[in-house]
Amino acid sequence: MSAMRRLIGLLMVVGGAIGALVCAWALVDPSIMSEATSLGAFEAPSPRWRAAFGLVLSIALLLFGSGRLRHRELA
Repeated sequence: MSAMRRLIGLLMVVGGAIGALVCAWALVDPSIMSEATSLGAFEAPSPRWRAAFGLVLSIALLLFGSGRLRHRELA
């Protein structure tokens, strides 16, 4: 069970790092992201906003996978 937890944590760190790099690049050059379709009554957010949101989520994934963004375990 401990080995599986480490493997999942490693995958989260790798995925978060790759996602952070892609989203950081999308902030610099938003043309790499496809245009979002309209959500009915609301307009879709701009590619920069989606890239910023993805960057925040990727950093959170990276930190959670590395163990720095976890709650303390209860005994």
